[in-house]
Amino acid sequence: MAQKDNHPRSNKGFISTWISRIMTMIVWLLLALLMSIIIEWVGMNTTWRDEGINHSRNMVKTELSYLNKDFQKSLLVQRPVEYAEDIAAKMHNAMYVKTGIMGAITKIFQDTGAGKVTKTIAEHVLAAIYVTQVFAIRLAILTLALPAFFIFAVVGSVEGLVQRDIRKWSVGREHASLYHHAKRWIPICFIAPWVVYLAFPVSIHPNAVILPFALLFGIGIFMVTYLFKKYI
Repeated sequence: MAQKDNHPRSNKGFISTWISRIMTMIVWLLLALLMSIIIEWVGMNTTWRDEGINHSRNMVKTELSYLNKDFQKSLLVQRPVEYAEDIAAKMHNAMYVKTGIMGAITKIFQDTGAGKVTKTIAEHVLAAIYVTQVFAIRLAILTLALPAFFIFAVVGSVEGLVQRDIRKWSVGREHASLYHHAKRWIPICFIAPWVVYLAFPVSIHPNAVILPFALLFGIGIFMVTYLFKKYI
């Protein structure tokens, strides 16, 4: 009887853990989007005041040009540009078209009698819409970059296992503290590019963010496999 009672609990714990992780990821993505919008609004009134709404509009074009130039092929999808544009269109439709926000903004810009304050608010909302499109494009690029993390992980683990065997047969020393430090840095190196790249306030080539973190991720995998116990 005890075994029958424990089995459903273990399954429930596994499922609830993964649901919790997925919800946490969604919350972090929403926070990154909110941070991007706030940074854009602050920049519109300070750093790139002269550009105004053109700053976010140009970011959309630049991000798509990066994708069109350097991500023409992918292991996950056949047409990366269309994949990113589809994600951006779906997010735009769900957040701004179906809610009526886009229609209201369009009416304000078409209304010649709208006040200055009203148009200023409309410009900030439109900037948020462009930032959301940039966010969606970058989200698509990050998903397309997942094989890079996998490749670095495979190379790091293979090299680490080789070095572990060498350490094992040459009576090398254990480094438990270094192993635990490396183990903690692995999820950070994987999550950090999602937060940094998605919330970055200006256009930046994705390779400048993804490749360094993918390399650090691979090094972390290497360190963990290399420093793992000599004897199991």
